[in-house]
Amino acid sequence: MYTYKEKETTTIINVKKFIDPWFWDRYSISPYAGCEFNCIYCYARAGKYAQHFNQGNTIYIKKDAPQKLDRRLTRTKTLLPDIVGMSGVCDPYQPGELVYKNTRACIEVLAKHHYPVNILTKSALVVRDRDLFSQIAEKSWMGVSFTVTTLNETIARFLEPSASTPEERLAALSTIKKANPKINCGVMAIPMVPGLEDDEKEIEEFLKRSKDAGADFFLFSPGLTMEGSQALRFLAALQSAYPHLIPFYENLFKFSYSPHEYSGTYGPKKSYATGQSKKIFTLLDKYNLPARLKRFIPEDFRKNNYLIAEQLLNEACHLQYLGKSCSNLYWAGMNIQNLKEDIHNITARNELKTIRNVNDEVEKKILALLEK
Repeated sequence: MYTYKEKETTTIINVKKFIDPWFWDRYSISPYAGCEFNCIYCYARAGKYAQHFNQGNTIYIKKDAPQKLDRRLTRTKTLLPDIVGMSGVCDPYQPGELVYKNTRACIEVLAKHHYPVNILTKSALVVRDRDLFSQIAEKSWMGVSFTVTTLNETIARFLEPSASTPEERLAALSTIKKANPKINCGVMAIPMVPGLEDDEKEIEEFLKRSKDAGADFFLFSPGLTMEGSQALRFLAALQSAYPHLIPFYENLFKFSYSPHEYSGTYGPKKSYATGQSKKIFTLLDKYNLPARLKRFIPEDFRKNNYLIAEQLLNEACHLQYLGKSCSNLYWAGMNIQNLKEDIHNITARNELKTIRNVNDEVEKKILALLEK
């Protein structure tokens, strides 16, 4: 059993140095610290977030989060409306939300101030707030991204023991999409766990079911990240339930299995990730399902910057999937998103190359996009 306790926080909305190139969020909010879903692959159990997952079975409620958020957005002169991610470190719709409603209260504040929102969740509870999502979609931009990595109930229960079932998540996606077609709904197959979720026939069935449920996009990541205590926790569970996969993982992540120390690579071998990506892209084309989330475009000086950056980053992402070099393209897109003036003005002054990572090749791409 999990216990929920209130916790004081100095800030509730986090401002990112760079806009996230996957979910397009400039800001993030975690209404809770810690997560009850207990997913064994969770990246937040390593690095700077690990403190929230090493406090027994206690989940912390961010005290007065909606009130603090409202004050921050009311007084701000610098936080322009942009996508707020809810949330990557905890599930905003974990069971405690049914009682404490911290997530809904924060989203109500964001709706009041006309900020676009993207929900990241594994919970069917999210359908409760479809009225609020519809309101935001009509006035701004709204996204609901469901993490679903397999349709296999046994594997899902092993990887995500306390989350809603895959069937429940797809049903929730369908319900929300039907509530308002303007809501961007899709699937995040992140991570697609090697040896358990990489069978091509099962992936095709997964894609088909996602499309039938009404998904607008299918974000995916073949493989998973492995780091420190998170890697040890995952490998211990794998050793217990699927011991025959340990040699496969030793080869894939270049380590020798030890229950006390992880010294392998952060991600799987490049050849594995690239091979899986090519197969998935073929299936995405077959079912006419985009691999990218369409972003919020503001109606101010950022409009052209975001449109250009979206194209550059979509191309960079595709190249990255295929194991090809994309560093300049990627960072040019990231830097263009952070410009403080319309890129048209910079072009008119013949100063595109003053933007970091814009070389001759990237400049040609930008000029061609601007002509459109």
